[in-house]
Amino acid sequence: MPARLTKLQRAGKIKPRAAKSAIADPRKRLLRVIALLESNLGKPVWDGPKDALEVLVLTILSQNTTDPNALRAYQHLAASLPAPPTGKKPQDLPRDAAGNVDKVKLRLSDAARAVQAPDWAKVAALAPKALAELIRAAGLPQSKSASILGALHWLREITGNYRLEDAIDAIGLAATMEGLTQIKGIGLKTISVTLIEALGADLCPVDTHVHRILNRLGVVDTGANRDRTYQQLKPLLPAGSAFALHHNLLTFGRTICQAKAPQCSACVLRKLCPSRLA
Repeated sequence: MPARLTKLQRAGKIKPRAAKSAIADPRKRLLRVIALLESNLGKPVWDGPKDALEVLVLTILSQNTTDPNALRAYQHLAASLPAPPTGKKPQDLPRDAAGNVDKVKLRLSDAARAVQAPDWAKVAALAPKALAELIRAAGLPQSKSASILGALHWLREITGNYRLEDAIDAIGLAATMEGLTQIKGIGLKTISVTLIEALGADLCPVDTHVHRILNRLGVVDTGANRDRTYQQLKPLLPAGSAFALHHNLLTFGRTICQAKAPQCSACVLRKLCPSRLA
């Protein structure tokens, strides 16, 4: 079973099915893709709310590195500038037989439930170089430091505090996304991942797998522009389908529709796909 399948709650029984014929209309093709992926992989289900700022910072730290590295940086930041304890238990993170954080089962957003957050006011008061030193384990510390501080200062300006949920309540989801994506290092993918994982927002973040598969399937035609993929996909999606589609496309892209060696002969979507090799 692919590692990604073990990380999520999934609804429905697995019923292996494959596309039987091509579908000309891109939206109807997308609807069939959604149904086939859920039939073959199950339907990923959101597992409930997490603190959105914590998930945002974890997501920024995870850029261009591994989840364990991002987690180490976050834990070091929290230990260096601790907030009053809230009863979170790091031992609740998935562990391997040796007691170390399990690199396969770790789902980084779950760290927002298990790891005590830093004192965000103290983080916001840091100079960029000081914050960069505290998060060095995640790599690219200067750029990630600037992104985190930019988000904290923006939140304080909008809400007077450091709660992303309060910003959404004050100015709405769309304006919050627009404001945060003006900060260098926080793109549509970063903020949409944050919002689906923390708040269950009905959004489909576009990473390399989602972008590649949707273009191969001809659902969108956006070249190398992932933001255009996000914008073209959004009006095509049925309400309530985005979270499951995002996670199923991640699984599918890692196991079947890979970048360099797609396994077209084993693909349940191949008869829908104008890019198939077999």
